Amino acid sequence: MLRSRFFIKKSEFLTLAQALEITGATLVGDRDLNQKIYDVATLEKADAQQISFLNSGQYLDKFLNSKAGFCLLDEKQLSKAPQGMALLAHKNPYFAYAKISAAFYEANGAEFFGEKLIHPTAKIGAGTIVAPNAYIGKNVEIGENCFIGAGSSILDGCVIGNNCTINSNATICFAIIGNNSIIFSGARIGQDGFGFAHDAGINHKIIQLGIVEIGNSVEIGANSCVDRGAIENTVIGDGTKIDNLVQIGHNVVIGKGAVIAGCTGIAGSTRIGNFVQIGGGASISGHITINDGAKIAGMTGVMRDVPAMQIVAGIPAMPIKQWHRMNLALTQKNSA
Repeated sequence: MLRSRFFIKKSEFLTLAQALEITGATLVGDRDLNQKIYDVATLEKADAQQISFLNSGQYLDKFLNSKAGFCLLDEKQLSKAPQGMALLAHKNPYFAYAKISAAFYEANGAEFFGEKLIHPTAKIGAGTIVAPNAYIGKNVEIGENCFIGAGSSILDGCVIGNNCTINSNATICFAIIGNNSIIFSGARIGQDGFGFAHDAGINHKIIQLGIVEIGNSVEIGANSCVDRGAIENTVIGDGTKIDNLVQIGHNVVIGKGAVIAGCTGIAGSTRIGNFVQIGGGASISGHITINDGAKIAGMTGVMRDVPAMQIVAGIPAMPIKQWHRMNLALTQKNSA
């Protein structure tokens, strides 16, 4: 399991009674308090031994079809719960989930080996060049014929395939990278996603349990950032090319062959299809889908799903022909 390369599971399971105590939630109905909860998961992926949460009506469809054995949710949603699911009512389900996930997991602590910059457990393939001042952490695996630039850090547990180039001063953590990929200078891969649960005037940090999966022949430009996932992974598909100064939020999934120009920002949990093209400076909202072959003009603000093969522009995004007609009408009105 990829998560085990990067995180320590502090408890094999929590009993339902422990979960209630940790979160302060209220159990709905009669349940055996000794029931065991073995992990956290999304509504979509959870099974009968795992706990999930419902924090937004946007995910109601996934909740209705969820196989989760346990769920944290607001009292307003109780009547809609699937039969057999153990319900833990809480006024702030996201905050309650943060407590549960922290009870299950913590990130592996960095382990340094004296003053050496390459940990003795690291595996480095034939023909790979590691420049001076690059750091290679514990249990890192780097394939053959790679180049690791000066000042770069490949932190504990990361895996890099064959024929990859990690240019100077890049940071790779909580990440798996395929073959023939290039990470340009100053890129930051696998940092914490922007995940906080607000409660009682405090923004509580939520442990980010996903990683970053980068496919084959991917390029990520200078000073771009790819955050790791919150529960599931952030994924970048084969052949995708990402320009400089791009921000990709946690749990974003990008398909094959996408092209993303500089200064674009993609918020968390958005799905980008295969061969999507995104112009520079575009802003893409979270929890939406941009389907295969769509094109997003530069400086566009995308707040809703974009159909396959559609070209959009403007703020908010609209079909580009409509946007051109609107601009023409405004120009004619102002010149009249």
